[in-house]
Amino acid sequence: MNNTAANLEQPITLLIIDDDSVDRKSIRRALMSSQRPIFIIEAQTGEEGIHQFDNNMVDVLFIDYRLPDIDGLTLIKKLLMRKKTDATIIMVSQHEDEILSLNALNAGAHDFILKTEVNADRLHRTIRQAQHRQFLEGVVREKNNALEWLAKRDSLTQLINRYTFEKTLKDACDRVLFTSSNIALFFIDLDNFKKVNDFLGHTVGDKLLQTVAAKLTSVVNEGDCLARLGGDEFVILAQGINDEKQTKIIANNVIQALSSPLQVGNHCFSVTASIGVSMLGQFADSPETMMKCADIAMYKAKQTGRNKVCLYNGSLHQETQKKALLEQDIHQALALNQFTVHYQPQICVKTQKVKGVEALVRWQHPTQGMLSPIMFLELAEELNLIGDIGQWVLHTACHQLKHWQRQYHLNDDQLSMSVNLSTFQLQDINLLNLVSDVLASCDLSPSCLELEITESSIIHSPENIVERLNELTQQGIKLSLDDFGTGYSSIKHLHLFPIHSLKVDKSFIAAYKQKQSQDKVLEAMIKFAKYLGLSVIAEGVETVEQLAFCQAQGCDLIQGYHYSKPINAMDFEVKYLVK
Repeated sequence: MNNTAANLEQPITLLIIDDDSVDRKSIRRALMSSQRPIFIIEAQTGEEGIHQFDNNMVDVLFIDYRLPDIDGLTLIKKLLMRKKTDATIIMVSQHEDEILSLNALNAGAHDFILKTEVNADRLHRTIRQAQHRQFLEGVVREKNNALEWLAKRDSLTQLINRYTFEKTLKDACDRVLFTSSNIALFFIDLDNFKKVNDFLGHTVGDKLLQTVAAKLTSVVNEGDCLARLGGDEFVILAQGINDEKQTKIIANNVIQALSSPLQVGNHCFSVTASIGVSMLGQFADSPETMMKCADIAMYKAKQTGRNKVCLYNGSLHQETQKKALLEQDIHQALALNQFTVHYQPQICVKTQKVKGVEALVRWQHPTQGMLSPIMFLELAEELNLIGDIGQWVLHTACHQLKHWQRQYHLNDDQLSMSVNLSTFQLQDINLLNLVSDVLASCDLSPSCLELEITESSIIHSPENIVERLNELTQQGIKLSLDDFGTGYSSIKHLHLFPIHSLKVDKSFIAAYKQKQSQDKVLEAMIKFAKYLGLSVIAEGVETVEQLAFCQAQGCDLIQGYHYSKPINAMDFEVKYLVK
């Protein structure tokens, strides 16, 4: 924007709108002495003034307050509404009126002058001041527009941001009430994007997000809305949706757009996305529930293998409602003593007698019956209840073992108890005290307790956990590495952590003789563990053939349905302890 007030040599076109010819001549005469080239146009009515304004590039307007067909304030508003202009507007009046001058400025005028003040110096000064004010107002307006644009946009991708999208979604939901078509919301989350930031840095991650945003923009239909909510989360609001088939087409277009490798600097990425879709209607009747349902569907898409599309429908709604009910019930389950522990024996290969036992939690739900851990432990973790449940299992299992020792006169080395530690418990700086308190409360020897950990629970911060585990083993507690061979295993961890035994994952046992290469891996893992002096437990053994293989490979303990499924304490006593 140019500051015309600062350039006194620049020609200006001036439009006088006044029905009094004497007043018009007075203004014209006063401006004749100007050093500045001024081209003057005159109009006697508001309508004629609008016509002249439309047909000329006008820089300055002098508008009389009283006109035969319209008042000056209304004329100013009409001129400003008619087209965008940088014209400077000065209102002229016969009478001095402070309220009128304020109203003129509020209507859009840049200055106010009385007709009795019309002289060369006053007019020139008024024009300069009004033009400068108009210039400053333009600067402020541009700054405000820029700030408003930034407030509505995501600074990284330039897409609209969460705040603007939520407002857009609300307006779209309101409009659906008056139309025959529907809307659909697509919640897009990039798969494994965190690894990009973790291994290549946020600069590369940001550039990849910009590239993804451009790809998504290319497939968004006219009239639809694309936004970035934050992180690697994007959303599309599609208008005019009449059936599920249309949502599938849009979602497949998104997946197709991301299917080609994306080049970012020297890096080439194969990007996939999990997409959750919700439609306004039966399951989502507001902007908030549309977002929630699409988010739930997106997580379902991730659970089913990623790079997939999931529509929030009746079956998913039923599953979600069931989970919501479980969420309500699990808060009270501990207080109501609904959890129980089942025990699965670990049989010594040499003696064929029970040598150890693993404690496995179950939930005796009042209406859904006995629930396995897969049904509720992930939910408990989400609700930060996993620590309380884990501590309860540890307490129950240790007291049960002590009861068996006393009841059946067992020595400390005759039967050990294995208890799983969750990721949450491993991160707890008070872990040693919590375990020690449990052992002290039942007068159980630390050597009778084996704590099972998984590499997936320690892989992200092993250095922080190793000291904690060393403290446990220094007290005589044993550690077992569970799920060994499932993809996280490394020699580094076997050296870093004070492990006493390895549990070969049941997936390897189940796949025995189905794939020769995998059998060789299994044999190598067992030999490797034995070479390190570790005890080997084979879990998931179900058949005689699997048992024979594990025995031949030198496994120390066997656990699985071949001997027994997890059973309650009473049944365990009858089957394995009563002589």
